[in-house]
Amino acid sequence: MGACTRTTRTTGARQVLEDGAILAKRRGTDEGGRKKSSLDRAGLDPRRTMGNEGTVNHSSASAMSHHPDEFRKRTRFVIKLGRALQECGASSERIERHLGNVCTMLSIHGSFLISPTTFTCAFWEDDEMDQFIHIERAEAGEINLGRLWEIDRLVESIDQGHLDFSEAPDRLLELSQSPPHHSMIGHAFSWALTGGSFALLLSANPLNSIASAIISLLLFAITRLCSNAPSWRPVTLIMMAFAAGFSAALLAGFGINPPFVILSSIIIFIPGLALTVALTEISVGHLISGSSRLVDASMTLLKLFFGTLSGIAVVNLLPFSGPPAPWHLPDLPAWRVWPALIGLSISLGIAFNIPKQKMLWGMAAALISFASSKFGEAHFGMYSGMFLGALSVGLFSNLFARITRGPGSILMTQGIILLVPGSKVYSILNHWVSGEAILPADSAAKALMAFIALIAGLLFANALLPARKSL
Repeated sequence: MGACTRTTRTTGARQVLEDGAILAKRRGTDEGGRKKSSLDRAGLDPRRTMGNEGTVNHSSASAMSHHPDEFRKRTRFVIKLGRALQECGASSERIERHLGNVCTMLSIHGSFLISPTTFTCAFWEDDEMDQFIHIERAEAGEINLGRLWEIDRLVESIDQGHLDFSEAPDRLLELSQSPPHHSMIGHAFSWALTGGSFALLLSANPLNSIASAIISLLLFAITRLCSNAPSWRPVTLIMMAFAAGFSAALLAGFGINPPFVILSSIIIFIPGLALTVALTEISVGHLISGSSRLVDASMTLLKLFFGTLSGIAVVNLLPFSGPPAPWHLPDLPAWRVWPALIGLSISLGIAFNIPKQKMLWGMAAALISFASSKFGEAHFGMYSGMFLGALSVGLFSNLFARITRGPGSILMTQGIILLVPGSKVYSILNHWVSGEAILPADSAAKALMAFIALIAGLLFANALLPARKSL
């Protein structure tokens, strides 16, 4: 799930190949004669074709020759735009599609092949054998939906003539370097609110929520310390999980449920969204990007598993005379899940850098997805609930994109990210992460079917109501 520690982009291997270099591509047919914004291309863009080695997005623009300086200025802007989108955590499929539409808007030809750690693009004017190719090694960025929203507005302003293209590179640089919308104290509050709210979704015991919030604050402090030490970044996840397992095991005698507390404390690191995006990209033919994300998400789960087991094992070695008398607080009512859901939406909005005035949209997406999922699960079963939740939030996001011309992926991300904790999938992930119990034989199949139901809901939402927006 969701927000992770900020990573620093490195561009170690960067090559520029010119005059005769050929980027692997597949041609599509161009849409002509439509009086529509060049950014109004939905998921059914005919210029996008699938292949066994991944997806290459090929943008076909009207034939127009530019002065060499003007051509380079436009290609540089597209490259910088792609970098910015990748740093915002956008999926490879959406980045490729959006950059292709931007090339059409700028009357240049472009072809793109993007994965979480690579950025490859080719540009040409009249002769497609005479290309300018840019290859770059990149680091996967954290999810920054607020900046993604602002970048989309910038491109829309250029497309609609409200902003001159000569000003666009400077504006894009300002957005890329802009500070977050929320302070460090706000982010610390969001971590505590995420852990506490998620614990309320899992358990009616208020002690679990209190312990999860406290441990989440501890993890935030450790993350801030590790972010200033590059040599510690590769083991940050293991340290987070170790601290969560150690702390929850220490507090086990006070009447808390250690597995729930551990899972709630590290929920911000659980790669539920990454797994969903990975399987979605694989299902639509983006094999390189999807496989990369799937491997990365699997390694994240293994690190969390190792860290929590180590923390619990260390506590078991400590010489305790005996657990203290457990504390007892009255259980919270069943309607606690709705305030918890609102709190979780607010905390995720802060973690994803969404401005305060736009958080209501994300809250609406979360309520729609969660309510639809609960309704479907109550009447048709778990998998149907996941499908209905994903279908509902997908339709809502696409409708939002059609009406407001905003990026529908922002609301979709906030809704989908809450679907996974709103179901039994996280009780399955509990075995994977906390390691308290032996993994049941059929739990892996249940988790896989739940993710497939999510993906099917999203695919059907795009088929029934295309967003007409590439982001």
